[in-house]
Amino acid sequence: MIIKQDEQKGYLERFLFIGKWFRLGVILFLLLSVLLGTAGCSTNAATIPWSVATKFVPVETVQTVITENTRLNPQSTASNVLAWTVDGQAGKLVVFNFNNPGVCGSQGCLHTAYLIKKHTPIVRVFSSYLNPNLPPNRLLFQVTNDPTNTSVLPCLQVQQPSGDDIRQLVFCYNSREYQLAKSSLIQISNN
Repeated sequence: MIIKQDEQKGYLERFLFIGKWFRLGVILFLLLSVLLGTAGCSTNAATIPWSVATKFVPVETVQTVITENTRLNPQSTASNVLAWTVDGQAGKLVVFNFNNPGVCGSQGCLHTAYLIKKHTPIVRVFSSYLNPNLPPNRLLFQVTNDPTNTSVLPCLQVQQPSGDDIRQLVFCYNSREYQLAKSSLIQISNN
């Protein structure tokens, strides 16, 4: 009888030991799932979020960009300008979204991009009025690879509404500025 109680106690201890590790595994799985679901993975890994431009470049640079491209007051507008950056072989590409109705018209809102290198003046390499009103899950800008692999800056993919569809434009750097390299129409299903 004593042996059976010891066997039962041994089974119970093993069961509790396995149960403890199982619970720990489930907790780790759930924690990693939440972390990866909110931060690690997205539907498009090339997506770059907009941030306040002064996070990337000095306020004086933002004011220069405002002055070169708009009639807005650079001192009062600089804190509202948004940007995102991507590093390239030629330097840092900074795309500016002025985030101001004063630079919007019937064709959309002004967006510019500058090549910024250390110890050299900034150079505007892209400027266009773009319509930011896109369907859900459609991004205005994305970085894409240069199909020729010859550019020192990545290509920019821009999506624009075109009737009921989306026009996808790819601009690539040609050593002076971004030029249209490809245009395609993407149909949006009406489901």
